[in-house]
Parts: sequence; structure tokens; C-alpha cells
Amino acid sequence: MENRLAPIYKKIAELVDVGEKPVFAVFDFDNTCIVNDIGDAALAFMTRNNLFRDKNLLPSKLEDYSKAVFENYHKLYDSGQIKEAYEFMAKTLSGFLVDEVNYLVTEVLKSTGENIKPREEIIELMYFLKNKGVGVWIVSASSEILVRQAMKHFNIDANLIGIRNIIVDGIITSELEKPLSIYEGKVDCIKKFVDQNKKPLLGVGDNINDLAMLEYCEIKVVIDRQNDLSKIAKQNNWFLAPFI
Repeated sequence: MENRLAPIYKKIAELVDVGEKPVFAVFDFDNTCIVNDIGDAALAFMTRNNLFRDKNLLPSKLEDYSKAVFENYHKLYDSGQIKEAYEFMAKTLSGFLVDEVNYLVTEVLKSTGENIKPREEIIELMYFLKNKGVGVWIVSASSEILVRQAMKHFNIDANLIGIRNIIVDGIITSELEKPLSIYEGKVDCIKKFVDQNKKPLLGVGDNINDLAMLEYCEIKVVIDRQNDLSKIAKQNNWFLAPFI
């Protein structure tokens, strides 16, 4: 089958051959490296099974605390408070041990079946980059603990930056490490954890949360979900990858 991302491969090869080493690329995770969203799936699973440990996320006297946590995340997200929504979602893991979250992700993925799976063309693009000597980083606005276990489950081999909960005595807390990998914070994280001065060769994302990261990259690739980021990509002649 013809590789629909062939123009991207060609552009990468052109720039790698003439570029200064080392070179790296950055990818969003949810709806970019995988189909659907591991954070959303985990939140729904925890809600159905009343698994939230931290009763201080919202007033604890609520009649249905799990439902209230779920609805609060979506209220924040739907009202455009995206940063606050992602921060709140990461905090819902508070009170768990890391190994418990790893088990949780395994159960979440079992429950979703084929609804969450790797986006094969993007994974192949990662392998192509590695074979060209390009370092591959995932920069996600989801909890790093969730994403790392999902990557392990799907055998996605890459460096990872996500929202990092502070862990005390082996227990995940609701305190989050700064900078947060959300919106322009993705660029801050790239500068802090990857390279302070060099920009990524390539960036791949799927929604407006990835805009600052993509603008910081030399080659910009957008998973075409026909949203605001897709419109910006078309206006600026960025690469659009089919959404399947």
C-alpha cells in the first residue's frame, strides 16, 4: 500500500542529511500516536468503578463523588478551561501507588478493546526517524504515569514528557511538577528536558493544545481531525495526515 505520509518522509530525509546533529522530533500522544485518549478512558473507568482515592479534589460530601469528579473535568474542558481540565485529570490519580496505576491502565485498555490502539502510520514514522538517527520524544498533556504504561502496553518506544505528579513515599500526590506540558508549556518542557537551544526537526499533533509545540518545530504535521488546528495547518500549508 502506498505510504500516505511519503511527502513527510521526503522532507525529513532532506533536512536530516543537511542538518546539524543531534536531531530530535516531538509527538503528542492521545489521538496522535494512538486512536482516542488514554486519559479520558482512564477517567471514565475510574468513575464507573468508584476508584478515586483522593476525596479532597471536590467537596467530599457530594452524594455521588465519582460522578461529580467526572462531570467537573468535562465542565472545565467544555467551557474552554483546557489547562485546568488537564491539571484536574492528573490530580485524580492522587492516592494511588505507581504500580496500582500501571495495573489500572492495563485494565482500562482491556475494557476499551479496539477503541484505543496505536496509529500505525505514526508509529512507522517514529521508526523511520530513529533509523535516520533522530531522537523521538512524546510530549503529552496527559498524566505521564498513564501514558508511560500505555506506551509499554503498545510497545511504543520513545522518550516521554507528560504531566508529572509529585510522588511522596511511593504515593502519587495531587501536586504537579512544573512546567506542565500543556499548550505553551509543551515548549517549556522541550527546552527543559530535551534541548534548551535546538528546535525539534519535526512535530506531530492533533488539536489546538499542540499549536505552540508545532510552531516551535521545523516540520509541522497535523493529524487531520477537521478541527481548529486542521484549519491553521491548511492556512499555513503544514502537512496534514489522514485521521483514521
